[in-house]
Amino acid sequence: MFKDLSNKFKNFIHIFKQINNINEKKPRFIFYSENKAYLKYGYLIIEYLSKKYPGEVYYISSDIDDNISDLNVINIYIGKGFLLQYFFKSVVTDNLFMTLTDLNNNIIKKNKAVKNYIYFFHGAVSTTRIYTSTAFDNYDTILCNGEYQIKEIKQREELGNLNEKKLIKSGFFYFDYLKAKIDEVNVNNEILVAPSWNKNRLNFINEDFEEIIANLLNSGLKVRFRPHPETIKRSQNLMNSYKEKFKNKNFLFDDKSENLEAMQNAKCLITDNSGISIEYMMFFKKPVIFYSDFDKVHNENFEKFKSLIPIEDIIKDKFGYEFNKHQIQEIKKIIDKAVESFDKKEIDNFLKNNFYNYKNKIDYFDKNFSKICI
Repeated sequence: MFKDLSNKFKNFIHIFKQINNINEKKPRFIFYSENKAYLKYGYLIIEYLSKKYPGEVYYISSDIDDNISDLNVINIYIGKGFLLQYFFKSVVTDNLFMTLTDLNNNIIKKNKAVKNYIYFFHGAVSTTRIYTSTAFDNYDTILCNGEYQIKEIKQREELGNLNEKKLIKSGFFYFDYLKAKIDEVNVNNEILVAPSWNKNRLNFINEDFEEIIANLLNSGLKVRFRPHPETIKRSQNLMNSYKEKFKNKNFLFDDKSENLEAMQNAKCLITDNSGISIEYMMFFKKPVIFYSDFDKVHNENFEKFKSLIPIEDIIKDKFGYEFNKHQIQEIKKIIDKAVESFDKKEIDNFLKNNFYNYKNKIDYFDKNFSKICI
């Protein structure tokens, strides 16, 4: 026990010194990551900056397994709790990139030694429904996916009488990352089930998915269950019960940080409100079936944005398929119909018309670097 305490204290001191060393160096670019699942969303930006400014990019994570080994960046693990708070309270940098919402509204606070807090998205969805009303209020710069997000954020600024942020027409970087990674699109009997996390549900997940999975397996389909990282973190006991209940050769519990394999191998995706639906449908051009029994609304002021239709609703109406609680028993028929009738002809045009800089986001970042970074 004493040895464990001694090791913990040594690790604490080591991390504490590393944080202080960061602040002495005053690096120009810092990326903070909650865990390794988020790396892919900012990887192209990190890659670009590390090549242009070698040695000036720091990658800070609360996940000990989250690091970048193939780029010229400095990796530092800071953990959580006090050291996380200390890092944000003391950090000195020109540009701090994050995917963390509600900056300054939780334990992570802003400090005046950071000149430019930059947000980049880890989902292609709208800002008005699944995020809290204050999610982006305290950022200086936001890298926006499409015109829909700029309209939404500007309306929020007007409603809240907030200072204007720099809204950059960059596009969703993960789209380009994903496009470069796709080798081939496989079609087999695997069904990807990927529900969103929902703070309004008892276990942060719509538990009807347990019945949906059971019906899929009973229909002879292979199921890859990929819960949201927040669900895994907040509802470990429930997730363990899923593993135990569905333990057989046709059920795979997938908690990998990379979702490429899951999307490549599935012939269709079943979700409720997860942003993976947009990535999967737009780039793998395979059908998404939405369980529409329960909506996910994290914005208490969502009603004030009724004039702006969320992009996920537009995509669902244009390309998706829906079913409800009374149709769970018919899920095999619904899948067969979706696979047979899915029309992918308009997808590329939809991407070009609704998301900035289709296939050339880093070129845009390079040309507009002085507007984005300090």
